[in-house]
Amino acid sequence: MELCVRPEQDLLGILADARDRARTLHGWNSGPERIYDLLRTATKVRAMEISAGVTTDVPWESVLAQLVAWHHDQPVGTGACSEEDAAEIVLAAVAAQRFDPLEASIRSGVYEVHMTRGDFRVRHRWDASAEVADMLLEQDARPTGVPPLSDVERKWISSQVVGSRSGPPLEVLEAAVQRAAATIEVYRQSVPEGQVPDSFQLGEGMTAGDMTSVLAVITGIASLSEHTAHRLSRLEATLAHMPTSQLRAVIAEMCPNVSEAHQALVVERLTYRPGRSCRTSPLISHDGVVIICPPLLTPRAVDAIMLRSATHAPGGFGRIGREQGARATAWADWLRAAPGALVAERVPAARTDGASAGDLDVLVVDPARRLGLCLEIKWPIEALSLHEGTKVESWISSAARQLDRLRGELRSGAASARLPRSWPSFDSISWTWCVGTPQQLTTRPLPVPDMHATSLRYVQALGTPPDLGSLVTALRSPDLPARGVHFDVRKRSISVGRHRVHVDALGIRTSSWRPRFG
Repeated sequence: MELCVRPEQDLLGILADARDRARTLHGWNSGPERIYDLLRTATKVRAMEISAGVTTDVPWESVLAQLVAWHHDQPVGTGACSEEDAAEIVLAAVAAQRFDPLEASIRSGVYEVHMTRGDFRVRHRWDASAEVADMLLEQDARPTGVPPLSDVERKWISSQVVGSRSGPPLEVLEAAVQRAAATIEVYRQSVPEGQVPDSFQLGEGMTAGDMTSVLAVITGIASLSEHTAHRLSRLEATLAHMPTSQLRAVIAEMCPNVSEAHQALVVERLTYRPGRSCRTSPLISHDGVVIICPPLLTPRAVDAIMLRSATHAPGGFGRIGREQGARATAWADWLRAAPGALVAERVPAARTDGASAGDLDVLVVDPARRLGLCLEIKWPIEALSLHEGTKVESWISSAARQLDRLRGELRSGAASARLPRSWPSFDSISWTWCVGTPQQLTTRPLPVPDMHATSLRYVQALGTPPDLGSLVTALRSPDLPARGVHFDVRKRSISVGRHRVHVDALGIRTSSWRPRFG
């Protein structure tokens, strides 16, 4: 009996073969110093693109992160990594930024695969409007008032010559760190759903304020290195590297209000290890030297870096999850602005035998119209990669099932909600059920009927609701970007070995979209 291989399985096998070929490249036989050669080669190619005025869709921060991960995953050989071998690995890492997201999206169900005249045709399985909405809302949240280079920095940069090995004097470094700290704060304050407070506990007595201070030092060094490289037209020289002891000494000088133990803890958490992500642990350590790669450090991601790196510690994931859950009060604060609405948080539900059936995170009621909204709130760490975004989608689906289970008990009478005394009875209210996240919508259908999902960033963009009914309508029938008006779905063709793959790709037509109440 002949087995029929589905196109998805066939393409996944081809992508796996391409990934395996990257692991067999000759450059992996070289010694541990190859990490320098790989990162220098990648930044050199990036520099050539910039110098030539070429615009590509290559996500260089992802390429650099891929090289770091591969270097740590591959056995270490001996000898130098030649320019040709390094270039071959870098090109494989560039290709991986097309292959790996494609594979992940197929496995998670985002894409469906067909065969057309011997080529693979990969299309979105679901409407991509919510994904476009997230892209446009994220773009709208980016600040415009980012501090420029100071006169002190600019003067020092202009004095540098190609090949100079001297580092910046203290006053220049202080100016760079101050600018980085101000830039980080501008980005953190621009987040519509709110920033992590400086008092937020990150474990071992360290606060978010402590970690932000140290991150400003490292970000300042990275930014100064990149600006200097731009000035010298030597973007391949953007990598900054120094002995770990020297970095620790600089941090101690710049952060006198952060304890030595917490300074060391920040550096440890920010240092890449197998099992960590370069997006949140961007420092590369080799033989007592720390490599700072500017494209891996972005002030936009500081909160995510702090939170996700804190989960590496024993018990860190649960602790950060609980602390994040406390931030869900932002939903209730926003909902209280709706005229005529009553809001309650963490309303307990009890079964007929007195046992707990769970909590209803946020309830909103319009007593005059007998309308109600029940929100199950999840507050995951902001996703900085496709893999993390897929996890948030899974969280949303899991939350929908969780809320549906409690809804079923309430409807059947197996459990009852202990509403505030002044409220109408639960059964007299027409309820809408919804899952809420901080900033990510979901493209995939929810696994239970008559359930909705939204984000605080999305509803804040709507503005203050005129009444609860308008908000409920907006959740049931959200205003999303329209295909052909705000975005297009274009065909992007890539080669995987001897195969051609044509993939749906989103193209933004206008950035002027904002959601509105109907």
